[in-house]
Amino acid sequence: MLTAAASGGSALERPHGLRRAAALWRLFRSEQSDPAPFYRLLALEAAEDLDRRYGPLRGTTIVDLGCGPGYYTDALRDLGATVIPVDNDPVEMRLAGEPPLGALIADAGDLPLEDASIDGAFCSNLLEHTPSADPVLREIERILRPGGWGYISWTNWYSPWGGHDMSPYHFLGPRLGPALYVRRHGPPRKNPYGAGLWACHIGPTLRLVRARRALCIERVEPRYWPRLAVITRIPGIRELLTWNCVIRVRKV
Repeated sequence: MLTAAASGGSALERPHGLRRAAALWRLFRSEQSDPAPFYRLLALEAAEDLDRRYGPLRGTTIVDLGCGPGYYTDALRDLGATVIPVDNDPVEMRLAGEPPLGALIADAGDLPLEDASIDGAFCSNLLEHTPSADPVLREIERILRPGGWGYISWTNWYSPWGGHDMSPYHFLGPRLGPALYVRRHGPPRKNPYGAGLWACHIGPTLRLVRARRALCIERVEPRYWPRLAVITRIPGIRELLTWNCVIRVRKV
């Protein structure tokens, strides 16, 4: 079970196995009205995972692209990393109070950071909120030091939540689905299609990453069930079942 810290504290008792899946689903169902517990749990999991794979993170410099209120920034800083939070929306940065300390207001596709200056690039749930993933991937390639890692995840369009507030209308396609939703329900609460949300698919995004010659893909997996990584190797099926896709890269 989650401790009381899940709704505002600094530590969690992290669930595992089926309890983890149940906890994630329960928290996700309340994400719109109470996002902090869901994202704090994801942030804790992500930070622990990155520390195991690429750590220790203590003393390394990480950029948190699309940082929002800073849940991931906080979790990574708790492990001793120097984190540069970046977002282009000051409103998103203040959703949980004050913006993350040291936050940069900048476009992830045009970062005010020096070449080869970053040890790790963390990019969570950003690509579906930008009209083109390519500039973001290009910047990740540019700012990473040789041997540096990148964690790139996003909600792919044809996953169950790909249309965000407009789901499940998005299954009708990025043109018809949003248009029908607006006609029947009015504008979505946030992220209308073409203004805050775009269709980002797994196959085309993988091709964009492979086109970055200095980035090597280490692993592609579903974020919420990484043991089923085989799903991401099946065209078509992966667009429907992955839910949230993770691409892990290294700078060569």
